[in-house]
Amino acid sequence: PAPTTESISENVKIGWIGTPSTWAEYIFNMLPVLKSVASKSRSKLLFMGTGQNANRSSIVEFHDWSEIDEVPFLQSLDIGIMPLSNTPWARGKCGYKLIQYMACGLPVVASPVGVNKEIVEDGVNGFLVETVEEWHIAIETLISDPALRLRMGHAGRKKIEANFSLKTWGPRVATAIRNVMVNE
Repeated sequence: PAPTTESISENVKIGWIGTPSTWAEYIFNMLPVLKSVASKSRSKLLFMGTGQNANRSSIVEFHDWSEIDEVPFLQSLDIGIMPLSNTPWARGKCGYKLIQYMACGLPVVASPVGVNKEIVEDGVNGFLVETVEEWHIAIETLISDPALRLRMGHAGRKKIEANFSLKTWGPRVATAIRNVMVNE
C-alpha cells in the first residue's frame, strides 16, 4: 500500500535492494555520502541483498534477501535509491528497483542512466541526480519534506499502475498470444 501522512516515519528510512554484485558496483562507493546525509538527519540506511557485510552501525542495517521478506522490506522504506554508473551494462538495466520502489508508493532518487530517465520524472515522482552533491541535496530534500515524499510517492505509484501493472500488461500479453495463435 502507498504511504499515508500517518505512516510517514520520524526516522526516515532510505533503502536499496539488489545483489552482492550490484552492491559492490553501485552502492559501496556511495556509502560516505549516504552515511553523511543519514547521520545529519538521524535517518537510517537499509540495504537488502548485499551479502556479507561488517560495516553495520546505528544508522546502517543489512537484510538478507528472501522472497517472503522482499515486499515488507520495501514497504518499510520512505525513500528508494538507485545509483548507477554510466556504462553500457548499466544503460541496459531495466529499472526494476525503481518500479518496485514506486509500486510501494516511495519517492526515488536515481542516476539519469538508461531507462531510469524514462521511469523517473525529475521533480514529480523522484529526483534524477549525478554528482555527490546532487545526491546529498536530493535525499536531504526528501528527508526534510514529508509532504513532498508523499506527493512523489503517490505520483510514482500512479505511473507504475498506468505503465507497468498486470492490469495494463495482462490484456496486451493476452492479445499478443491470441494474435500468434490466430496467425499460425
